[in-house]
Amino acid sequence: MTIKPVPADALAGFETLVRECDRSAQMRTLGEPMTDEELHARAELIAKVIETRNKLHILNRKVEELQLALQRFAARRAASLS
Repeated sequence: MTIKPVPADALAGFETLVRECDRSAQMRTLGEPMTDEELHARAELIAKVIETRNKLHILNRKVEELQLALQRFAARRAASLS
């Protein structure tokens, strides 16, 4: 069995998460006063991170479902060859 390269969508999602984590580290802490622009940027960042995490969870579920399907296929194939 060969391992296929990571799909572009998954890689893009992961890269976005890493980039946003770096951006988050550069922001002011919650205890510091922020301008409306900074608050808006923080809200956008949080929304992007949540969206990316949700997409990664969906992708992980699909991977698990495909692994189970592959196991079932392999078991059926082995049973038919026996």
